[in-house]
Amino acid sequence: MKKILLLALISIFTISFISCDDGTTDPVEEEKGNLIVNSTPSGAKIFLDGTDSGFLTPYTFADKATGTYSVTLKLASYADTTINAQVVNNQDATLNVTLKPTYSNFASVKIYETTGTTASQPSGLDLSAGTALSSTNAAIDIYYYSSSDGSTYLVQSANARDNTKRATYFKVTTGTNLNDGVDSPAKDANWTNSMSDREDNYVFLYDADGNYSKLKISSFGGGSGAGDPAWVELTWIYNKSIDNKLF
Repeated sequence: MKKILLLALISIFTISFISCDDGTTDPVEEEKGNLIVNSTPSGAKIFLDGTDSGFLTPYTFADKATGTYSVTLKLASYADTTINAQVVNNQDATLNVTLKPTYSNFASVKIYETTGTTASQPSGLDLSAGTALSSTNAAIDIYYYSSSDGSTYLVQSANARDNTKRATYFKVTTGTNLNDGVDSPAKDANWTNSMSDREDNYVFLYDADGNYSKLKISSFGGGSGAGDPAWVELTWIYNKSIDNKLF
């Protein structure tokens, strides 16, 4: 009888042990990887799935849950860029993004020669604002110079006659189409401070703020005599990103 009772207790204990063991599961470890975000230029704000992460490129988001993330980079004077990143378990997902600059496009802005003009006939130009101003205005980058004897006509740097004014450098090219996709060469010692007022090709400009422009004389006229000063119309692309040569 005692043996039967003992066997029964052993059976119950065994069943209970098995039941407890079957009800226990090992915890599932969350799969994670690293998300590495780089940009050229660096310093862009990083947004993950539309939310500002509070970090700037370059940055590594360590131990991110696996899955797809929408990454948006924002930097002043560059276009917002969005790209998807796939984070895989125990791996690095690396994004290397080249940001595209933003531009201002200005067309047919007229400036007049400096000799024999009135206040309503401005000779200077602010490249970034696209505004024609007096040749004496401190904000101008270039102006249309004419000598009093009528022998010289140049579109030239604002500091060409006054070193206290803003300096702009010119690189005359062999191209004629502003939208040909050709980028500017880097400004060097071979760049000049002026161009002819009858130049047919476009020129690259490098201004006092470190911005490049791509400019062309789109039209010209006047110059018939007193009261009819010569003028040129300028059309240009202004790269808002400092020291960026892309066009």
